[in-house]
Amino acid sequence: MHWLALVAATLGVVNANGQAESSSQIHQFDPHQYDKFEKNAPCPAVRRDAKEETVVDININYVDLKPSTPAKETLILVHGWPGMWSTWGRQIAHFENDYRLLVPNVRGFYKSTHPGDVHSGGVYSDFVSDLTCMMDHAGVESGVCVGHDWGSQLCFEAARQRPDRFRAVIGLVVPYLPAVRQYVPTRYLAQLAPRLAYQAYFNEFTNQAKEELDKSIRRSLRAVMRGRHNAPPEAFLTSTTSLMDVFEDGDELEAITFLSQEEEDYLVKGFEMQGFEKTLQFYVDGNRQRSFAHAAAQGNHTIDTPSLLILPSHDRVANWREAIKLVHTEAFMTDLEIRDVETAHWPHLEAPEEVNGMMDEFLERLERRKPGSGDSSREGREEL
Repeated sequence: MHWLALVAATLGVVNANGQAESSSQIHQFDPHQYDKFEKNAPCPAVRRDAKEETVVDININYVDLKPSTPAKETLILVHGWPGMWSTWGRQIAHFENDYRLLVPNVRGFYKSTHPGDVHSGGVYSDFVSDLTCMMDHAGVESGVCVGHDWGSQLCFEAARQRPDRFRAVIGLVVPYLPAVRQYVPTRYLAQLAPRLAYQAYFNEFTNQAKEELDKSIRRSLRAVMRGRHNAPPEAFLTSTTSLMDVFEDGDELEAITFLSQEEEDYLVKGFEMQGFEKTLQFYVDGNRQRSFAHAAAQGNHTIDTPSLLILPSHDRVANWREAIKLVHTEAFMTDLEIRDVETAHWPHLEAPEEVNGMMDEFLERLERRKPGSGDSSREGREEL
């Protein structure tokens, strides 16, 4: 079985008792204050159609933050779905005084453009190329890739494909999923695991899903971005024909509990720029199969890059601790630390102090391993 099927076998075993409790304190972050730090990198991209591949130019939009004193390191913060640069607000506020921060919007999100077809224009090698293009534009040779959700898998792929540019990885939620064995089409995932049915819906009815999500972007974001204590109904993840039908049209959905009203408004306006269509690129077979074939052809499945993986204990989609055992993630990573956090799918927003603390500890150990730091011995490497 391919890793998708193995992960699917772990689904549905996590805690699903989302009893209503008071939400955590909302930390104030004003994304408008950072608009002046936005930059745009012109990047080459492959446009694929049935007959040929052509190279076109796209725009990768990113926020570039430089501390007033020499930076300890460059952190590249890569969002997942649904998200954009501003969903890293808690980490930006915590790290901006000591680190250079590059915070991109993945192609098809916010102001980052897309080469065209949602089914063929989002291969992981494309995303890695976008990141290195942005780094070149910013004058950054290497850095630590920090990713959430699909952004986590992107960071692991970046380290696998370009270890010369990505010297460490911090992944939140989604572990490294090596492209071994055989590819499993998305339509089979719902049969293997009901809670992956929404991914089959996005793949098979992409236009319908786009129209449904775009009908009310605020409502769609509120439905998806839920924490441990306000989980969506079970049917939200298990329908292969709709994502939003589980909610009545007149239902007033609760605001996103871990964002301020200003942050939610900013996120809504960001998604209104292009809608959801291109953002569904992570879920479609065309891109997934090309990504799998590319990694399989390269053959270098092992990642030696120092890595930290932060796993939520209450993600409704999967028990990630069981998943990494089944796909043998640790067997393909020679320098991996795994930490747990008591959140649902959004640990960097639900428990920012705890997550930032874990990142601090990892980055401090990474700093001690630099040549000339006095702690670059074998013992120091094993400590990380």
